[in-house]
Amino acid sequence: MIKRGILYSIICFLLLLNPCLAQIIDSSFYSWSVYEIQETELDYKKCYILSHPIKSHSDHPSRKDPYIMIARYQEDRNEEVSVYSGYEYKLNSELFLLIDRESYNLVAKDTMAWARTRTEDAIIIQKMINSGILKTRSDSALGTFGVDEYSLKGLAKAYRRMKKICP
Repeated sequence: MIKRGILYSIICFLLLLNPCLAQIIDSSFYSWSVYEIQETELDYKKCYILSHPIKSHSDHPSRKDPYIMIARYQEDRNEEVSVYSGYEYKLNSELFLLIDRESYNLVAKDTMAWARTRTEDAIIIQKMINSGILKTRSDSALGTFGVDEYSLKGLAKAYRRMKKICP
């Protein structure tokens, strides 16, 4: 699961840098944007929703723009949560995710962090849909840190739209 997530995250990152590839911005709901990727009419779609933080604090000297993403693969209807904090994570570290008063530890590898299992992904996604704010805290490979706060307003509508275009 993590290998697939790494590949998909790299593709999404490259697509964000080069939107002329097969990526379509479908819609936006507050700070959440819905994207669709399909190489040819015969290929399965890959969809994702993405948001950037409404508040950030970091002592990292050259931090890139962080985001949180929920991806959905039409082929097997698999969904996964991933977080990019804008830097390479500390080796063997975890990203701490707080939704309301419940915390989760995501596996941090290179520049992305994921839930450990599909079950944990489903739990986190449902918690996000029914909440208002999500916070993350992570450590970089340089020994710096990042704390980000995301608004979950609009997520439920974006999630429903993603499921509609990637059934």
